[in-house]
Amino acid sequence: MTKVTKLQLSIQHHDHVQTVKGTFSYMGHTLRFYWYCVDRLWIDTGPPRARDHVAALAAEQPPSVVALTHFHEDHSGNAGWLARTYGIPVMMSEETARILKQPPSIPVYRKWVWGQMEPVSGTVAEEVLQTERYRFRVIPTPGHSQDHIAYLEEERGWLFSGDLFLGTRLHYGMRGESVADMIASIERVLAYPFETVFCAHAGVVKEGRKSLEAKRRFLLELVEETHHLAQKGMPARLIARKLLQGSTLLEWFSLGEMGAIHLIRSILKEKREPVKRL
Repeated sequence: MTKVTKLQLSIQHHDHVQTVKGTFSYMGHTLRFYWYCVDRLWIDTGPPRARDHVAALAAEQPPSVVALTHFHEDHSGNAGWLARTYGIPVMMSEETARILKQPPSIPVYRKWVWGQMEPVSGTVAEEVLQTERYRFRVIPTPGHSQDHIAYLEEERGWLFSGDLFLGTRLHYGMRGESVADMIASIERVLAYPFETVFCAHAGVVKEGRKSLEAKRRFLLELVEETHHLAQKGMPARLIARKLLQGSTLLEWFSLGEMGAIHLIRSILKEKREPVKRL
C-alpha cells in the first residue's frame, strides 16, 4: 500500500467565496484541508505540502493580503512564501505573530503529513479587516489553540472559522486544547449574525449556526458526563474510551499528541460556570 498519494486540488465557489480543497491519502487515510479566497483575500494558506498548488493558483489569482486563523502548519504553511513572493501583508493574532516569528519544530508525524512551517513576519490584525468589498470582524476564538481567531463578514453571514468547528462531535483532541475555551469561543461567535461556516477541514457548512450550536451542546454534555463519571471514580482514560471512542492507532501514530484522552483531561482540570443551554 502506498503511504502517500499525490495531493489533489479542487476549486468551487459559494456565494462569492472561492473554496480551495486539498485532498491526499496518508497510510490509507484520506486527509482534507481547505482555504478560502474572497476579494483577493486568502484566509489560511494550506500546508507546506501544497506549495506547488498554492504557487500555481497564486500565479493565476495573486492575493493582496493573507489572513491566518492560527499558527498550525496546515493553515500557515505557505504564508511566508506568499508574503515574500507577492510583497503582501499576512494578518494574524498577536500570539500567532509571536509563534511564527520563530516557529517551533513540530513532531515528526506532522512533518510527514503536512510539512514544517517556516518563519512568517506577521501584521497583527485589528478588530476589523477591510477589503475592497467586504468587512471582516476579527474574533478571538481560543480553544483549539490559544492564538486562534475567526473572521466574520456580518452582512453576508459568513464565518471563516479555522478549526473552531471541525464537526458537531469530536472523537479526539490535541494536546494543549481547552474544552472550556472551545465552549466560550463558540458562544462568542454565536452572539453575532451568520449562517454559513467556512471550516478549514469540514469545508462549507451551509447550516453553520445550527452546526456550531450542536457542537456546543455536545461539548456541554461531554463536560457533564465526564464529571459524573469522574465523581464515580472512573479514571480519565476509561472515561475517554467510554464517551469518545477515539482511535488508539491515531494516538500511537502521533506519539500521544492526538487522542481522546486530551479532551477528558482538559475537562477535569478546568473549572467553568454552568451555562444555560440553547
